[in-house]
Amino acid sequence: MLALYIILGIILLLFALCFVKLEFFANYNESLTLKLKVLFAQFTLVPAKKKKAKKTKKPKAEKTKKSEKKEKEKKPSYLKKLSEKKGVSGLLSIFVELSKLVFTTLKGLFANTVVTNFDLDIKVSGDDAADTALKYGKLCGVIYSAVSIVCNATQTKSYNLNVTPDFDDEAQSLVRCDIRFYIRVFYVLKYLLKALIKLLVIRYKR
Repeated sequence: MLALYIILGIILLLFALCFVKLEFFANYNESLTLKLKVLFAQFTLVPAKKKKAKKTKKPKAEKTKKSEKKEKEKKPSYLKKLSEKKGVSGLLSIFVELSKLVFTTLKGLFANTVVTNFDLDIKVSGDDAADTALKYGKLCGVIYSAVSIVCNATQTKSYNLNVTPDFDDEAQSLVRCDIRFYIRVFYVLKYLLKALIKLLVIRYKR
């Protein structure tokens, strides 16, 4: 009987964990910062913390060459690529990438993502008035459509988008973005399982 209670307790615990929120806090001010909060614990995803180099004995010349080759072959992660993008063009490319993901296998995840706060403020400036007007027109054409796709694909509760031109010759383009959203563990597991089944089916067919 005790074993039955233990099993039921584990099942109830797993069921409760499925409804835990994965809360994300994304901030963009020339560079991307992304934090994850799970219950009372908070983790910084971007920028990733640099690992402290361990003091080791000097390796042989052949080993160093191999390690250098491996370092060159290592490709930066998707999040690292996004975090390295700077300024207005960097933020623009992030939203373009997100709008592309909406139409992939992540569509279901987006549909169950709740955006509690979306605040984007951009000031566009060029070399002169004509250049500023041109940049402003191009940016509005892309950013409004990309943000609209992302927000329509998610459950957005609060939304504020402000893009303005600054015709001052000495002004610089400024960008500030603050987004807060969450998704429950249940949906993450659900779509991960779906993706895994698809991969297994593809492999089996081969």
